[in-house]
Amino acid sequence: MIFLFEQFPYSVEYLKSVLPLDKEGRFKDLPNGFITRDGKLDGVGYLFNGSKKGEKLTDSIVFVLPKVFLDSSPLAQNDSGRVSAFGKEVSPNSDFKLDDAPKDFLANLSLWVSSSIGKYREAFPTDRAMDAPNARGFSTDKACPTLIDVKNAMERFYSENRNLFAFVSKNIHSGNNRVDWRRTMRKMPVLVPSAGSGTLAPVYMELVNKKKVFDLDDRLIVLYFSAMNYIEETFGFKMPKSEFYAPMRVNEFRRLLGHRGIMELRRIKHKYFADKFLRLYNIMKAFFEWGGNFSACGFGSEYLLTSKYNNVFEHMIDKLVGDDLPSKMAHLKNQKDGKEIDHLYKDQQLVFADESQKIWFIGDSKYYSDKNDIVGESVYKQFTYARNIIQYNISDLLNYKGDSKDYQGLRYRDSLTEGYSVTPNFFIRGEVPADKIFEMPAAAGAIRKDDADLWNERNRHFENRLFDRDTLLLQVYNVNFLYVLKAFTAKSSSLRTEFKRTAREKFRRNFIQQLRDRYYFWIVWVKDSIATIDKKDKISAFVDKHYRILQGKLFRTRDNADFLVLALEKVFVQKEGLPDDDPTEFERLAEAIKGDCEVFRWDAEDFVNDQVPSKKSKCREKLEKP
Repeated sequence: MIFLFEQFPYSVEYLKSVLPLDKEGRFKDLPNGFITRDGKLDGVGYLFNGSKKGEKLTDSIVFVLPKVFLDSSPLAQNDSGRVSAFGKEVSPNSDFKLDDAPKDFLANLSLWVSSSIGKYREAFPTDRAMDAPNARGFSTDKACPTLIDVKNAMERFYSENRNLFAFVSKNIHSGNNRVDWRRTMRKMPVLVPSAGSGTLAPVYMELVNKKKVFDLDDRLIVLYFSAMNYIEETFGFKMPKSEFYAPMRVNEFRRLLGHRGIMELRRIKHKYFADKFLRLYNIMKAFFEWGGNFSACGFGSEYLLTSKYNNVFEHMIDKLVGDDLPSKMAHLKNQKDGKEIDHLYKDQQLVFADESQKIWFIGDSKYYSDKNDIVGESVYKQFTYARNIIQYNISDLLNYKGDSKDYQGLRYRDSLTEGYSVTPNFFIRGEVPADKIFEMPAAAGAIRKDDADLWNERNRHFENRLFDRDTLLLQVYNVNFLYVLKAFTAKSSSLRTEFKRTAREKFRRNFIQQLRDRYYFWIVWVKDSIATIDKKDKISAFVDKHYRILQGKLFRTRDNADFLVLALEKVFVQKEGLPDDDPTEFERLAEAIKGDCEVFRWDAEDFVNDQVPSKKSKCREKLEKP
């Protein structure tokens, strides 16, 4: 196989040696714009070069790998401008070789990439960024899939029905080679012993064995394994094999591609009633339809390429992290101003919340790591997503009055303090760690928080107001691209489930740690002695009395909570004034509420442990610096 890289500048002469050409030496059978003027490949995926007839099979199979694998080692982008992948230099004039990689590493990687594109096409069949000649899905009789579609469907059917093939084989062949005594006695000559021989048993010199009538189910399965053998021998993909069924020879099977194969299927279609065999029948029908198109083009080039692999990466991450929203909540992701959120899921709130209290976590994908991609426009777009989410949820909660189960537990605004829940925002980027290029980590090691400090990039209209609507926090995460590929394309959902649980726990803990690093938190109990007006309860009276100085700093976690949460930035609390200066903001606040409440400082780590504050003897009469 030949491995190329997306957006790497190759020489035109080299590309002509590996990509399909017509008789005049011009590129053919490729999507428009796939090769740019500077020799870069604007696409990711699989390509079979049918113009290389008579050469080695491996020279006809081309994989274009995502650019996330470039610059993945210390060698990358050194002083001479060289670029590397997997710790080895990528040349613009020769094939990429990786001799020290584990066996079949690049082959498996290529299959994961191709399968990810195939699964994306199944989810978004109308996406015009996916290029495949005459390609459509094959759930109906008008099927005309790509080779990758057929290959994936065949492998999936085999993995889900291994026992079926053994069961059918045993049923078909059970009883074969046993003696058919009725036919033997009727047709075969017999030797009858003489009276003095000591035995009266007749002796048959020839026996007739039982032969079961050929079962057409067997024929369908033979075609199935023959098709997989054809794919492996022709295109180089490793396909499952059977110990029970011998495949047809490749040259013999090739004659069935297209109309002849479809006609043979039609002759046996009426024999199938079981759902599994009907599904296998449809897969084989799709294969022969693909084969007809492939052979009609003179066994030419076959490809499945996308110029927007970032869309595929977003879809993979969304399946590993995000929630599937009900239709009436679709506007949360596909927003009314035309913006689209990559990832959205509900999880436990950050501040003194139990499992029933939820908030939206909002994410955006960057499928490769770039030091300059988390600046400017990207950051402001992310904050716009968050502001829209807050507004939509407040509007929807007002409209539905909390009756919809989809909105149960979501509490963005505290009506008493008019404070807002902290809304977590994050970027997530693909990476291939330079020190662990070929290792497949566990879920816990597949995602890590980036070292980028975006505290100064946080959105805010006022200083020192954590619970203000416009105070929005942001973090950056890097995810192991190999793990994402494997988990997304895996037939079992266990990898995806484990990653989703691990990633969500890590997101929440890291945001809580950020709050812990930047803020002091106090629990506030209002004294009974506070003057109340118009029969208000004491907490309402306290909030009204000190609203101006506590606006955006105070939050009531539940409507029936008997305490308030006060959050102040550490830099404001620790600020020291000169003897002749006016009191600091913290000193003014502490003096204002003195006498109306009791307080004690609460560690943000207790947010993680879901500790519910209770009044303790260590309460203080006055707010004091830690």
